[in-house]
Amino acid sequence: MSRIVDEPYFTHSVYSALTTGIQVKCPKCHGAGVVTADDDNAYFRCLNCGYQAISTRTIYRYDVHNQCENCGKYYRVDIEDMAKHHFPVLHVACPYCGATMPGEVHKTAQAFSYAAEIRNGKDPWFGLELWFLASFQGKPVWALNREHLAYLIDYLSADLREKPLGSPQRTQADHLPTFMKTAKNRERIVKLLRKLQEK
Repeated sequence: MSRIVDEPYFTHSVYSALTTGIQVKCPKCHGAGVVTADDDNAYFRCLNCGYQAISTRTIYRYDVHNQCENCGKYYRVDIEDMAKHHFPVLHVACPYCGATMPGEVHKTAQAFSYAAEIRNGKDPWFGLELWFLASFQGKPVWALNREHLAYLIDYLSADLREKPLGSPQRTQADHLPTFMKTAKNRERIVKLLRKLQEK
């Protein structure tokens, strides 16, 4: 009889996987790649073809603020068009009188992106498909990396699943959708996960 003591809630979260790496499919060669992140950026590196990408985790606001030469009022106009974010100077219309004049484009750090959830089987920063992704009755079944995959197989195939002694209420299994924990599905899902392990 196999038993497993569950792990703490954030052991295999997207946030904790940022340092160990989230395994994804390369957009160029479809080989295995890894997404990692630090405080400022998220990074993608393909282990197969060497392709790399960087995405900032900081959200910036771009605007032109100026004093109108026509009406004398101070104004700020947000620049929504991403193609214009890289211009040092833009001609914008004064929101008060409509006069158009050149103004310096200002870039201001507005917020930090904490968004770290897997949506539709894709990583949160590059939108790349997870390497360990399958479908069970139309629902996505995925793992962030090999460690997470091993945990899922161990947890779902155990005869006895226990919470750690003296642990807070929530554990790693609380992340799992109900259909994965349902007794009638567990065996088939473990088979699916073991196939993923062969990748």
